[in-house]
Amino acid sequence: MTSRLNIIRLPVLITLALAAVQFILEATGLTASTLVNISWLIPIIAIWLTMTCLRNDMGYGGFINSFLLYTVAVRLPVILLTVIGKTTGLGEAYFTYGRNLLFGLVLPHVILWPVASLILGTLLWPVIALTMKGRQVSYRGAVSGVVVILLLIFVGLPYVISTLYTGGIGGRRSAHKTPDEYQIAYEDITLTTSDGLKIQGWYLPNETGRGTIIYCHGLFNQRSEMIDQAAFMHEQGYRGLLFDFRRHGKSDGDLTSFGYYERRDVEAALRYAIDERDETGPIILWGISMGAANTLLAAAEQPEVDAVIAESSFYSVSETLAQDLGRMFRLPQFPFADIIELITEIRLGIDIGDLHIGRAAAKIHNRPILLVGGTADTRMPIRNNERLYADIQGPMKDQLIVEGATHGDIWEMATEAYIKKVISFLKQHNLLIPIPTEASISPADE
Repeated sequence: MTSRLNIIRLPVLITLALAAVQFILEATGLTASTLVNISWLIPIIAIWLTMTCLRNDMGYGGFINSFLLYTVAVRLPVILLTVIGKTTGLGEAYFTYGRNLLFGLVLPHVILWPVASLILGTLLWPVIALTMKGRQVSYRGAVSGVVVILLLIFVGLPYVISTLYTGGIGGRRSAHKTPDEYQIAYEDITLTTSDGLKIQGWYLPNETGRGTIIYCHGLFNQRSEMIDQAAFMHEQGYRGLLFDFRRHGKSDGDLTSFGYYERRDVEAALRYAIDERDETGPIILWGISMGAANTLLAAAEQPEVDAVIAESSFYSVSETLAQDLGRMFRLPQFPFADIIELITEIRLGIDIGDLHIGRAAAKIHNRPILLVGGTADTRMPIRNNERLYADIQGPMKDQLIVEGATHGDIWEMATEAYIKKVISFLKQHNLLIPIPTEASISPADE
């Protein structure tokens, strides 16, 4: 029997030769490069491999293994050419990728292409087998193909999406700014959560101040996301505590849970301010996106929290996951939302239904809460804030809605309005420390 390596040798050589021609044409800027594309060759190779495997009495398993081996043998050199094209600037259309190495290069070539090959080969096999070998072989291939495709679509794809959400693949962002750049003294600190994880952070002491603000960054971000806000509030007299959530920055943890376990990180920061730093003044939680959701979850459970500033929180994880299926992945909510939710719950050991920020917000009584949102935020629509505002009990609540602001850019887009609202909010509830006469927002303003 012909070996798989012998079967794929000629298709690999043809594809790589065409890839080399395509790269040269693209590097030299010739318009003909758009006509030479190895992607058009893939279906032809799939048909050729199917027929070759059938002639050599190789079943579906032998064929699909050969096709996947061919895909890997081709993708590795293509990755190399793409890296060369990106670093040298010679690649323009095919041999390049965007800013994100993971999503622009690794995922498409390492995951999506093999998956596409598996689906294409599975669809071709029974059709060509029926033509060449008759019903018996084609039916076996069809059954195998249907099972494989169903597993890929309804198990594999949801698992990949769940992994992307929970941060199981890819690198972490590191802090790109430190308090040093704002001439603020700080200490590197390590917090220990109730479940034993080590959380890394910065503590910004302020001897003239009274009160601490704990800053909570967003999903897949890191502690310096809110360094501008912390620097400004430090000048108003507040101490600050910025930290990396679990599975973010330099903190421990392999997965993120949207707030289910991350609220323990906020609790650890709260305990540090009270128990280690003897904080007797007001403690305020200020968060963005997932961090905002965590501030509300923590405030509902921790009576020591005196006030909350929550920017662009989600309303419930189930709802956000369902919305993102259409917005990011172009998938219908049914049945994928329920499948992804179930897989995520199994992987994390949680009940996503418990991550309902509206219900948590309704438990926060007689404490000031400021909700901040942008009208152009498609990730966390302003409707989230409207419902949260309705759920919060009592009169000690307020809102800042910024027209045209998107997700995570409200401070940069409307700094003066944001500052004015925060200051008036804190004054209204007797939480504001007098502003020094000489204050700046960031080093760029000096």
